[in-house]
Amino acid sequence: MSEVNIVVGNRVLRGVSGGNLGEILAKNGVIALPCGGRGLCGLCRVVVKKGSTSPPSKYERALGYTGPVRLACQTRVLSDVEVELFPGLAKPVRINTVVVNPRRVEPVVTKVGPGLFRVLDRVVELTTDLQRALLVDLGTTKTAYQVVDLEGDVLAEDSVFTPLQDYGADIITRLTKALEDKRYMDDMTTRLRGLVSEIADKHNAGLVLLAGNSVMESIFFGLELDSLAEYPYQPPTRGPILDSLGGRLVLGFPMLHGYLGGDAYADLVATLELRLETPYLLIDIGTNTEIFLVKGEVVYGTSTPSGPAFETGVSRGSTIVQGGVYEARIDRLENGRPVFSYKYLVSTSGILGPALVSIVADLRRHGLVDENGKFTTGYATIEGGLKVFYIDPSKDLYVSQLDVRNLQKAVAAVKSGIRILMREAGVSSSDLRQVVVAGNFGAALDLEDAMAIGLVPQVDRERVLVVGNLVLPGLRVAFLDREYLVDFREIAGKMVFVELPKVADYMNVWIDSLRLSPL
Repeated sequence: MSEVNIVVGNRVLRGVSGGNLGEILAKNGVIALPCGGRGLCGLCRVVVKKGSTSPPSKYERALGYTGPVRLACQTRVLSDVEVELFPGLAKPVRINTVVVNPRRVEPVVTKVGPGLFRVLDRVVELTTDLQRALLVDLGTTKTAYQVVDLEGDVLAEDSVFTPLQDYGADIITRLTKALEDKRYMDDMTTRLRGLVSEIADKHNAGLVLLAGNSVMESIFFGLELDSLAEYPYQPPTRGPILDSLGGRLVLGFPMLHGYLGGDAYADLVATLELRLETPYLLIDIGTNTEIFLVKGEVVYGTSTPSGPAFETGVSRGSTIVQGGVYEARIDRLENGRPVFSYKYLVSTSGILGPALVSIVADLRRHGLVDENGKFTTGYATIEGGLKVFYIDPSKDLYVSQLDVRNLQKAVAAVKSGIRILMREAGVSSSDLRQVVVAGNFGAALDLEDAMAIGLVPQVDRERVLVVGNLVLPGLRVAFLDREYLVDFREIAGKMVFVELPKVADYMNVWIDSLRLSPL
């Protein structure tokens, strides 16, 4: 490879043709790569004034940087280039989420007088200093947050464990507990509010903008949960929620429909501000999976209970809280039996969901499991007649026939939801211009494996955006553009909510989706 010159101001850096511009600039101390060069944070923007570079990546196109403004981490230099930096872009904060900038700025909070602020359509008096806002994604397992200034610049980002594990690992168990005894409900509310208050105090945030799934958000605000426990499973309220916490204002994100909560709406808000061609599909995969299909001006949405197989619902399942095997692959076959190589976090006590998806996909590729999930060859039989494939026999780490059945059910829930939404919208996989895979689980998936068993539609990889947490970007967009909160009912009124249990042939579609085959 030939050497090239990168001119930045009065400096001339050396690189090679085909080299990554962001890495070259970062190694020379010119810029930082806050998201590690994944193309998500948008904070390594540069202007390429002269020279030849690689075409914009799918992440640049989604964020609208298609030239001459580029993301350095997504740009390869093909000749001598001259680069101009954006002032103030190199932040000391490590950003793990995509930074989505709204197309217009009309903040949700504006100062109207000493201690007086307009929030949505109300003027409120705040005793706390409103120089910073706390954005909170109140997750079932983890609570992620960002601290932003009034211009939306991210000052801090982190996550902590949500302190409700003793009330169950999933929202349905917590919902049941809360309805069983009001003392449980009150205790959960107190814990969640205490956690958010502690974070806000730590970062001197005068305003909190919070979103969670319908159960978690309702518990935080102490709302009645009965409507979420009975068909047709509706959230206790719609529209933004105004509350106070330790003298600061708390603004709850609107809950859409059933288990499509404030977090699902924040996901959608983030993608609506990206420059995505329609139709596009948004999937936030988890114990409860939210799915949106955007076609022109119409948004089709549904949620589906994927169940615990993506986390703890298998023999040797684990969660990120406990650690476990996060990546596994068949290395070779010995005497017809698979030998796995794997990587793990903290311990080898269990298998995390993304690894389970890859294990099953690999077993299918090697013909050891058929399309119907049946073990065909190469397995071991242990006490009780249980058929298993050992990931590591020395640690009694395995996947059983029952585990594959449970994974099939989880995949079928997601796959059938996608299939029915596409049918309702009159869209096929080949029509999809983009597929957005969101959430921590989705970010850890191997896309080829997920596509092989039908968890993600089989489309050109260049059309798939793996973006991780989208809730925080959606909260930030709404913080900067109040339209998404002020006009919520108008936006929600244009949505088509598909209740899967009410679809006439839902069970037939679900049963057909049990096949471990591409969607």
